[in-house]
Amino acid sequence: MKTKRKAELHPEVRLPAGKSPPRDRDNSLFPDQAGSAGKENQELSCCSELQALRAENLLLGGRLQQARARAERVEEELAQARAEIETRVRQRSGQLAGANEDLRQEMLAHRQDEERIRQQNEFLNHVLESLTHPFYVLDAKDYTIKMANSAAIRGELTPGITCYALTHHRDAPCDGSEHGCPLQIVKETRKPVTLEHVHYDRQGNLRNVEVHGYPIFDRQGNVVQMLEYSLDITERKQMEQQLRDNAEKIKLFAYAVSHDLKSPMAGMLGLIRLLHKRYGGQLDAKGKKFCEQILKGAEQVAALVEEINAYIKAKETAFHFEPVDLLDILRTVGDEFAPQLSLRGISWLGPDSLPPMILDRMAMLRVFRNLTDNAIKYGGENLSTIVIGYRDDGERQLLSFFDDGVGIKREDCEKIFEPFGRHENARGIEGTGLGLAIVREIVAKHQGKIWVESDPAPGVTFFISLPKKLA
Repeated sequence: MKTKRKAELHPEVRLPAGKSPPRDRDNSLFPDQAGSAGKENQELSCCSELQALRAENLLLGGRLQQARARAERVEEELAQARAEIETRVRQRSGQLAGANEDLRQEMLAHRQDEERIRQQNEFLNHVLESLTHPFYVLDAKDYTIKMANSAAIRGELTPGITCYALTHHRDAPCDGSEHGCPLQIVKETRKPVTLEHVHYDRQGNLRNVEVHGYPIFDRQGNVVQMLEYSLDITERKQMEQQLRDNAEKIKLFAYAVSHDLKSPMAGMLGLIRLLHKRYGGQLDAKGKKFCEQILKGAEQVAALVEEINAYIKAKETAFHFEPVDLLDILRTVGDEFAPQLSLRGISWLGPDSLPPMILDRMAMLRVFRNLTDNAIKYGGENLSTIVIGYRDDGERQLLSFFDDGVGIKREDCEKIFEPFGRHENARGIEGTGLGLAIVREIVAKHQGKIWVESDPAPGVTFFISLPKKLA
């Protein structure tokens, strides 16, 4: 290495390859010259080495400066990275602190919610225990009772006991032979249900109950449980049966009385009319008045007997339903009342056409006779128009019977359909109080409904809604 550097620094001593430097023919003859030349060569060699060392020192110094610069940059980068890390740590610590605070607040709210739920459950348990009728919570899958109040079960609730085992003493759910299963109906319809059942109470006695079932859904909308409570209606059922028995007895009594009175009343009315016709002229004024009052009373009794028979027949007689032209019925009624309508100047208006309707002809003829007679009797002196209307309501047909006479108070609109129910406009007007009751019975036998509407202005409208097809 040193030789090479010398060659580079002193090119004049560079020799061709393979040759030795020339030697003096006799070096020994010039010792001083040889010594000085060697010393000079050594000095040159030291200088070149020193220069090389300096160059190398400069090179190493440059490299050292570069290394220091790099180290400073690294330190700066490390400082920046450390600052960023510290900033991120502070930010993350702040976020964690906020999250911890949120979690703490959430846990506090959760504990408060749990406490409210506990209080609500405790309140609900108190409410359920205060109920005097049985209350259950049923599992929709297996009919097991998950909860029951003390009115439903004696002692502790047996785990796994089913509603049908507890209330029916059965080993299977209700099959519909006696009554439907509320839980099954709720699962199918997804709606509340009310049914009448016969249950064993907690003492083991059979009772008539009205069962109410309400579905409980999960988040997917499936029925998972059912709330059920039952009301004891045993006494009500007994009273209803007594009422039916009494009504049947009254009906039979009324029918027997009206039937037994019909013949003698007809005979007595005939004799009174004959007496009035033949001997009325021989009586003085008081006698004539008495005779007229007797005749009037006898006619009212005969009409009442006839109406009672008609009312009983309307409830009991089987109707013959067939397609009927209602316009023909309206024409018949209009012709029957034509003299009275003409005498009072009352217009009778009806539809130009009507579709065939499934009716009992004689029964519906009686309905419009009674409505027309009712309008003429109670419409007042200002009655001028009677209008019959029709409207198709899809599966049903709506008939209307309007008169522009005296109106009816709202509180009387339902009472007038009751037997012997008459409103205040009927005071002083002859009538049995059974006409509209008969009309309602006939409409009911047609699976229809009748009601009345009366505005504050004069006028009354009876509406009759009838199905197009009878069930």
